Amino acid sequence: MVPLKINLPLKILLSILIFINAAVFLTAEPGNEFYLKGIFYQDWMGLKGDNADMYNRISSRFRLTFWNKPGDGWTGDFDLRNRFTFNNKGGNQLIIYDAKVIFDSLKSKFFLSLGQMNLYDTAGIGELAGILGGYKPFKNILVGGYYGIEPDLYNSRLDSGYKKYGGFVKYSGPGAKLVSLSFNHLSYEGMEERIYLHSSLYLPYKRLLFLFGTAEYELADNITKEDRLSRLFFNIRLNISKKINITGSYSSGRGLDYHRFLVEKDENKVLPLSEIERFYYNKIFGIRLTFKPVKNLRLSFSRKESERIDEEIQNHTNRFSLSYLNILRSGVSFTANYNMNRGENSESDSYYISTSRNFGRLNANISFSSYFNSLYILDKGFPEITYIPDRRTISVSLFYIFNRYIAVSTEYAYLFQDNYRENRVFVRLILRK
Repeated sequence: MVPLKINLPLKILLSILIFINAAVFLTAEPGNEFYLKGIFYQDWMGLKGDNADMYNRISSRFRLTFWNKPGDGWTGDFDLRNRFTFNNKGGNQLIIYDAKVIFDSLKSKFFLSLGQMNLYDTAGIGELAGILGGYKPFKNILVGGYYGIEPDLYNSRLDSGYKKYGGFVKYSGPGAKLVSLSFNHLSYEGMEERIYLHSSLYLPYKRLLFLFGTAEYELADNITKEDRLSRLFFNIRLNISKKINITGSYSSGRGLDYHRFLVEKDENKVLPLSEIERFYYNKIFGIRLTFKPVKNLRLSFSRKESERIDEEIQNHTNRFSLSYLNILRSGVSFTANYNMNRGENSESDSYYISTSRNFGRLNANISFSSYFNSLYILDKGFPEITYIPDRRTISVSLFYIFNRYIAVSTEYAYLFQDNYRENRVFVRLILRK
């Protein structure tokens, strides 16, 4: 079976959106007050490095929720971005994060979502183009399932060979409490890619204890026993008093998309199976102590252990942080942190210093930092973490609010290291309704 790669031109996408609009209007309950909430971003980014052409890109993002307020019946929900890059390898890129119609009402026990959506909070499978339905046997419990195919966000196409289906149970309680459990089946060109359980939870207890976590457990026969718990993350914070709190965290599991491994293995038949290790066994755990001696002043110390077995990198990090907001009601704020990294093949020490001033509608910020890890999207569209030695960055940003509907943000950054210099400019116009 050859997967169907469907490129979606702008005309087709607009037609789909108009059709969804019409469906929402026709099924909406008469007499309800029209609901409209949206935001529009218009961005321009340019950067110029030594002996390199100018990188020049404009981006527009449109987010809209309309007709009925969420939870009051049929609601339309769109989140779209369009990018255009001015260079030989650039061009136009339309990204659809959400384009769906939702039915959710306090008067009904049924829930329905149709279109393109993300299911991170429900099933932990990411993007889905298809249908999700559920039934609420009790006020705070939703039981349901989903079926669909994989949308490629960055290439604006659907792949009928990449299918997803599963079922879930979700509890949403007062105080933002959340507990969910899902069974997920992912297949690619008729072959099983993953079969796994996904669980997530957020459980606050008064203002004393906060627990957040996710876990994934593999069910497929070809997974070894030690690899079945493929993802585990939790974060727990304890407020000892109004001035002192302790936060502990642990994370281990896949560092990259498992789907990428299957694609690479298909393209390179001699790829050793040991390569799959780079999708597992990345661990980070640590603890942070925060002290707030006076209002708006926060001091913290944290100890973090991190390991990337595939790269034989181990970090033992001590982090010192300080932040003081609106110092003595002057409108001036200051933030700084310093990371001491030690260990075999550990990263270099890094730091960040920032000061800002609020002038009413205008906020100005200047910062100086040294960070060595950057996330790049390569030509194939896959993210990679790249280590950049000896880099420093100076940046200046301004944020101005014209009124409750319009704001402008600008930033200039100068990046330099031993043999390289780079200038970056970013401008954003924000329109709200």
